[in-house]
Amino acid sequence: LLAILCAPLVTPAGAPALGGEMTAGELQQICIASDAGSKSACHFYILGITQGIDAGMGIADGKTQSGRPCVPSDTPGIALEFAVKRLLGEDLVIFPNDRQMGASGFVAAAIIKTFPCGKAK
Repeated sequence: LLAILCAPLVTPAGAPALGGEMTAGELQQICIASDAGSKSACHFYILGITQGIDAGMGIADGKTQSGRPCVPSDTPGIALEFAVKRLLGEDLVIFPNDRQMGASGFVAAAIIKTFPCGKAK
């Protein structure tokens, strides 16, 4: 689940497409590359994983009012990206102060809203 929440939105050359798991070797190649795009991808990948862990722990600890997400395993990364972008567009127009909200929390909330778990009967 964290891998899905933390998947980077930028796919540098040589990295797997969204939905595939990046290997440590692939990450190393991106992080040691000298071009600005790779440096940026390395930075945001690591930041995204770190913030994703924090968001995941908040969900696991029950700190979110809306529960946890149930993202189908066959959900393509582009669907996750679309859901987050759509909610960014909708929410930030209505609630401009949400621009100050932590990005990882916003992404987690967007994924939870888009892929809510069914209620136990």
